[in-house]
Amino acid sequence: MSPAGPSSLGEPRVLAPEQISLVREHLESILASHVFAGSRRTQDFLRLIVGHALDGDVDNLRERMIGAEMFGRPVGYDTGSDSVVRVRASEVRKRLAQYYSETSKDKSGVRFELPSGSYVPRFHFESPEGSATAAAPPPDHSTTTHDPQTGSATVAGVQSHPVRSRFRRLLSARSAAIAVLSICLIALAGYWGAKKWMNGSGSPKEIHSIAILPLENLSGSPDQNYFADGMTEELINDLGQVSTLRVISLTSSMSYKGTKKTLPEIAHELSVDGVVEGGVLREGNQVRVSVQLIDARNDRPIWAHTYIRDLSGVSSWQGEVAQAIADEVSSDVTPQQQAQLTRKSSVDPAAQDDYLHGLLLREADDCKDAIDDFDRAIEKDPSYAQAHSALASCYGMLGESGRMPYEQAFSLQKTEALKAIALDDYLSEAHAELANTAMTLDWDWPVAEAEFQRALALNPSSATNHEKYAFYLVRTGHPNEALGEIQRSVDLDPLSGSTFHAEGFVYYFSHQYDRALDVARTVRGLKINLSDWNLLTGASYAEKGMYSDAISAFLKSGNGAYPMGHLGNAYARAGRRQAAQGLITQLEEDVRKQGVGRYEIALIYAGLGDSRDAFKWLDDAYRAHDVGLVYLKVDPCLDSLRADPRFEDLVRRVSLAR
Repeated sequence: MSPAGPSSLGEPRVLAPEQISLVREHLESILASHVFAGSRRTQDFLRLIVGHALDGDVDNLRERMIGAEMFGRPVGYDTGSDSVVRVRASEVRKRLAQYYSETSKDKSGVRFELPSGSYVPRFHFESPEGSATAAAPPPDHSTTTHDPQTGSATVAGVQSHPVRSRFRRLLSARSAAIAVLSICLIALAGYWGAKKWMNGSGSPKEIHSIAILPLENLSGSPDQNYFADGMTEELINDLGQVSTLRVISLTSSMSYKGTKKTLPEIAHELSVDGVVEGGVLREGNQVRVSVQLIDARNDRPIWAHTYIRDLSGVSSWQGEVAQAIADEVSSDVTPQQQAQLTRKSSVDPAAQDDYLHGLLLREADDCKDAIDDFDRAIEKDPSYAQAHSALASCYGMLGESGRMPYEQAFSLQKTEALKAIALDDYLSEAHAELANTAMTLDWDWPVAEAEFQRALALNPSSATNHEKYAFYLVRTGHPNEALGEIQRSVDLDPLSGSTFHAEGFVYYFSHQYDRALDVARTVRGLKINLSDWNLLTGASYAEKGMYSDAISAFLKSGNGAYPMGHLGNAYARAGRRQAAQGLITQLEEDVRKQGVGRYEIALIYAGLGDSRDAFKWLDDAYRAHDVGLVYLKVDPCLDSLRADPRFEDLVRRVSLAR
């Protein structure tokens, strides 16, 4: 054999045919294992990077290129604010470590590694004799290293040198020490600067709104980005509980990750008075977090502090920071809010790791894999309330999008939300998830109202909760109140495409189609990550009688049940009955295979003017607890059926009559 191969971008590799065959066989074994079997996207990611490496296409193994090829991102997308590739690579590293820990006696003769900070896999070969075999020399820029004790040969594309390697380790340790010292100096300088300013110029103007910028990962390892991002999200959630403060939500805050903008520029864009920034350094079982609060109107420090915690107690520092910031900006914190901020108990570090990984996957709308992480967190620490709550939110997302049978998804969502609340009644997200199940599973609208009010009282700065409550209001026939809630959500998350997307749909269900289209046109001009607007624009065009434009938009909106139902409704109203009937056939197949699509078939029959079959499928949707029925009172596609007594009876059965 001649073991040599790639590990850095742009460098050729030399692999013998038998080695390539060995790698491909081992890849299939890994993908078929239970560690990878439950995650299609992680399987595809590993298959893609190994395939490119074997083909010598290492130039395609850059973050931007992978994002474009695998996740459909435009080639020029902002990798700083979109971490989808980094999240998936981190998941691959994690699963590879689990795979090899469970198969320590693997006899495949090769072992995969995805080095930190790289998307080019390395292949470590072991000779049959148990010692390094002679090999033809690889190119000068690539080297094969042999371990005489293990008999392994490592394919690497970067020249290795023992003295240089030791120097790098020393330099890494020295850099970590310097980073720790820098944190302390920053905190000390911030403290004395703030004290001097306060003593010399009196109290600052009151701060009523704050943005928490992404905490910097000071470890030097990209594998720790998830930890710093998770700490940022937890701090945002905790500070959001202070009712006198407006705290910018996660999505908008994370858009400034790696930005070169000044704090006053950021504050102006987010319309906030203050900014919190800092860094996280994780070393072994210890975590150092440095944070400082800055008056962004004049770029002056107000307060700074460094926290040192072991991993099991790291969750407590967010409450301490939130309390300290509230005190510094003269915000009154009620006794109940003080109890909320200090309630957190210690968490198993391994469980917290799984939880934080899951948060990133959920943020990337990969709920299936996120559920696996949350389940592992709960298995390690059954009392982990936040993990139960996050698990509930994932089941809700899968149910409402039709990616899981409705009743199954909402039942699991309710179960996990109740567990979270039993463990910690102060969890705002858990109450919001329970409110959702009251709507979608139980059709118990008064309970939904009460739980939403509880969720918003616990965290008034949760843009997500305001958005969910807005949909409750529009579904129950209160469009003006819904628009007020969605505007609060936009104010809290002004750089989130999904927030504006929700605003557009609230206008649509309020029968304000021109306003819905205005939102779509306006947001498309902003430099933010955008949702798929085709469904909203298509639905709005259809209600304006612009069927050709509507059909064109729906055809770009994917093949999910909801787009297909609206496309079929538009075909029917445009007189294209055969095309509409063809979509009914497709949706009937979806109902048989996946249990979703009944409500959408009813929409098409309503467009065809066939009330008998429309009500047949609406009744079937009622028995299946189809989530579409929560829009029964406001869905414009059903307007042609509203005068029928059967419609009024169905509204009553879904408890929407009052």
